[in-house]
Amino acid sequence: MAPSKKGKAKANSVGSTQSSDSVNSNFPSCIRFVPPSSVSITVHAKPGAKVSSITDFDDEAVGVQIDAPAKDGEANAALLDYISSVIGVKRRQVSISSGSKSRDKVVIVEEVTLQGVFNALNKVSKNQ
Repeated sequence: MAPSKKGKAKANSVGSTQSSDSVNSNFPSCIRFVPPSSVSITVHAKPGAKVSSITDFDDEAVGVQIDAPAKDGEANAALLDYISSVIGVKRRQVSISSGSKSRDKVVIVEEVTLQGVFNALNKVSKNQ
């Protein structure tokens, strides 16, 4: 019993010094750095809109209206196209990590910086 307590205490002291937490501290929690060079974005998709746009940009998720219906993966493809155009990356650098059949999704953008994604999303959300 004693060795497991010692191991837990040791694990807690090592786990408290994480460099990724200090990187993410200045940004909303819906945008996270994923080593080595990717960014994860929590998205709340709203399919069936007239025009694709960013509706919300807060700690929980980035709200995105999509101008495609939610059937046969059309809204997912339109979401990835829209996110890639907003951030300014190629379409192949953007993918859905989880939530492909849900409105709440996690989108991964590869080969970008956290600051670059934040600036792009913030700029588009302020203009609308």
